[in-house]
Amino acid sequence: MKRELLAVTLVAAATMGVARAQTANNLAGLSIGTTLASATNNPSEPAQPPAPLPKIQFDKTVYDFGTTSFVDSVTGTFTYQNVGTGVLKVVKPRQTEPDVLKPGEKGELVFTLRVASQRGELEKHIIVSSNDPQSPSVTLTVRVDVKQILEVTPGSLLVGDLKQGATTNLIVTLRRIDGEKLVVANVQPGSKMLTARIEPVEGNDQSAKVLIDVQPTGAPRCFIDNVKVFLDGISRPAATIYVNGQLLGDVLLDHEQLYWPVTASSNAAPQSEGRLMRRITVTSTRHDQPLEIRNLASSLKDLNVELVTVETGKTYSVVAKFASLPGESERGTISFETNTSIQPKITIPVTIVVLKQSP
Repeated sequence: MKRELLAVTLVAAATMGVARAQTANNLAGLSIGTTLASATNNPSEPAQPPAPLPKIQFDKTVYDFGTTSFVDSVTGTFTYQNVGTGVLKVVKPRQTEPDVLKPGEKGELVFTLRVASQRGELEKHIIVSSNDPQSPSVTLTVRVDVKQILEVTPGSLLVGDLKQGATTNLIVTLRRIDGEKLVVANVQPGSKMLTARIEPVEGNDQSAKVLIDVQPTGAPRCFIDNVKVFLDGISRPAATIYVNGQLLGDVLLDHEQLYWPVTASSNAAPQSEGRLMRRITVTSTRHDQPLEIRNLASSLKDLNVELVTVETGKTYSVVAKFASLPGESERGTISFETNTSIQPKITIPVTIVVLKQSP
């Protein structure tokens, strides 16, 4: 039995009355103290009533799907309620702000567990934190026994960097492991960027090959695509083959976005130059045309940008520097134009996070 934290997509939200929540598998911990009213030692004063306390109660803490086959994922719901007398604050995985429930109110946590490439008995966990003084952390368990009849080798493909116009050929082997003859009815690519076909394995009626061609199209980006395999007489896919890679353009950035924390406080130590400045390296991937960059601009009024030539026609550095420290967190962009047909204009998202310190 595998014991590990749930590595799935979870999305959570709570509403008044019966609330729904959908949340991802990574955990966001919460440590919330609860202060209780202290009793007086003066016998002449009346005893203070106890402070209202929240209490979280789940309908169940173990969700067992039993045995399943031919599914990409399983989905379930944990329901919880504030059965205490105080206000309950609940934090689920990847949630920074707690959901607030008054006494008697309910919430739901809807989870999804991918099992397409898994086999055997699985046990995953979700940790939910709250300000319940008796149960500040609750561990929820998800169990499923996955019975696969296909062995897929490899189950996922990492193709790396791809340029438009180039074609990459991939081969995946299928093998039926229940002793029955393998009859593939269909293979369905997830997008037009992929094509797939089946090739039998001579002398082996329990195996076959899936030949996948990757032909990059569209804007430069990281992509996750797939090919679904359907067996004869079964409507749901028996296997899903994932294809991951990055589609390159004519221009390559070492940072496609900037997340920039700065400290703003009258008593804070002076910021180092490295904290006030960021560099983005811009490199041409073409050898037949020198790269030109023009109209470099920032949408943030306090952020100045400058273009520095590292290698003429090949590599440049975009230097972003604060003219003065921003007082509040903000979002904006750095943009510039190029002489390439695929990426005539490039926009880089910028997120400035101001960390305020107490005086």
